[in-house]
Amino acid sequence: MNLEFKGKTVVVTGGSRGIGAAISTLFAASGANVMIDYLPVEKDIEGLDRVTEEIRDNGGIFDSLAADVTSPEAMEELCSAAVDRFGSLDILVNSAGFTTPAKLEELSPELWKIGIDVNLSGAFYSTKAACRHMISGGQGRIIYIGSAGSITGGGGSAAYSAAKAGINGLVRALSKELAPRGITVNAVLPALIETDLLKEREPDQEKRKKYIERIPVGRFGTPLDVAHVVLFLASEYAGFVTGQNIIVDGGATYK
Repeated sequence: MNLEFKGKTVVVTGGSRGIGAAISTLFAASGANVMIDYLPVEKDIEGLDRVTEEIRDNGGIFDSLAADVTSPEAMEELCSAAVDRFGSLDILVNSAGFTTPAKLEELSPELWKIGIDVNLSGAFYSTKAACRHMISGGQGRIIYIGSAGSITGGGGSAAYSAAKAGINGLVRALSKELAPRGITVNAVLPALIETDLLKEREPDQEKRKKYIERIPVGRFGTPLDVAHVVLFLASEYAGFVTGQNIIVDGGATYK
């Protein structure tokens, strides 16, 4: 199976770090024109530098724009910039996310709002902005990076789990609404993926071993494990797949 995206344009929110970075570089390596969304903060900028170097070294085509997913206007600007730069917008991957560990008594209204705004509202704003271009083109792929925490309650806080559960509902509703317009809508739900966030949250090696014992395949996932599923859902081979929340967790969620 050859996943080739030459001539296709993909927008990746949160595309400079972690899972988003893997998705950006893999799409570029597969021939897509990639518009990378990031925040103008130190970690995102450092990640963008690494992604930029990798894509350029492999001869890929990309551009980037600093845009806050919690702003509907910024998402309109991002999607319009992709169309202006590359001529179309065919694929949207909502990868921007935010979580910070907080128990209920620590979960302030401000942290709750940020969790919902970034993880759920931001995904809605980018979708609405992208759909305007996809509908006019008669086709499109929308893919969300959700979380298995929407099922298990994991992810560090109730705000994160609740927002990601909202993504599952958004997928089901929009898949029915947009299928007649030629647009598929799906989500990938990762768990226990070896990103900088996981390394920072769980630096203790003994605790990491206990996590791995819960994973039937015997290892943490990688950002590329998620990115490969995203590329399949964006491809022509997945034209009959919509409304799905696909877990990528090495078998851990329903163990």
